[in-house]
Amino acid sequence: MFETRADVMAMFEQFRSVDKADLGTSQALENHALLVMNALDEAITNMDDPEFLIDMLLNTGKSHQRFENFSMQIFWVTICCAIIRYDTIRYCR
Repeated sequence: MFETRADVMAMFEQFRSVDKADLGTSQALENHALLVMNALDEAITNMDDPEFLIDMLLNTGKSHQRFENFSMQIFWVTICCAIIRYDTIRYCR
């Protein structure tokens, strides 16, 4: 996503000064990716519980508002695309 959306990379203070070629070895990026994947796993695991899912996603979005350059639109599009991709793959098998 950082390669195609410079505005998304700009939201991450710890990555702004990192050359895109070096992101693959960034421990900070790996740590954040692990948090994101765990949150997505929790969301997908609880897809059948809309109340839990909505509450979890709203709380996650609210907690990200403290970051400079945070875009709620990018946040929701990213989350929704990840869930839709998973759901499509799950039902197409």
